[in-house]
Amino acid sequence: MESRELKKWNETKGSMGSERITLGPHYSYVLKNLTRRLVFVLSHYKFAAKLLGEGKNILEVGCSEGLGTMILAETARRVVGIDFDKDAIKEARQSFGSHKVEFKDVDFLKKKIGNFDGVVAFDVIEHIYPENERNFFKSICLNLKDDGICFVGTPNKTSEQYASPTSKIGHVNLFTWDRLKKTMDNYFRQVFIFSVNDEVVHTGFYPMAHYLIAVGVCKKR
Repeated sequence: MESRELKKWNETKGSMGSERITLGPHYSYVLKNLTRRLVFVLSHYKFAAKLLGEGKNILEVGCSEGLGTMILAETARRVVGIDFDKDAIKEARQSFGSHKVEFKDVDFLKKKIGNFDGVVAFDVIEHIYPENERNFFKSICLNLKDDGICFVGTPNKTSEQYASPTSKIGHVNLFTWDRLKKTMDNYFRQVFIFSVNDEVVHTGFYPMAHYLIAVGVCKKR
């Protein structure tokens, strides 16, 4: 005979339905081999979602397979996730596409996708070669409302010595906090730098942060 607790738990499971999703190869690898890192990455999205607030139109640049995008989508009016990785976008569409979450296979540089309240780009700028850096930030501004908010997250150059060999392969343009601040000052009226260690976002000593998040407010014309 079922206990009251087991009966209640089965009722709870039944209310969840039977829908399943399959993670793509990127997040499958991270979940299996770098589980703690997945928690760290998702905390960046939670931070951005909290600051953006509810009911906003958001563009995510470099959305990969869309797992982090769904945190933004919880409180957003609409989210568009873009990436130039066709396979990743295919996985994102199959797992997370919905009436308010759209995924596009787009090379972002110099592209006008829309007019958004917020642009989020985590773990992207370190993969942009320095000669394309200016076009990257100009493209962000092109897609952002005048009073919009931009989030740029990247591993701190001072933590490069601790990065895995897999991570180092793609890192062609790492930033220190002061270089990130100076660069974004060219495009935004106010820029705030946050330190990140593990899943904790704070305003502590920047050189000791493993990860940096720059928040740019009100683009310059």
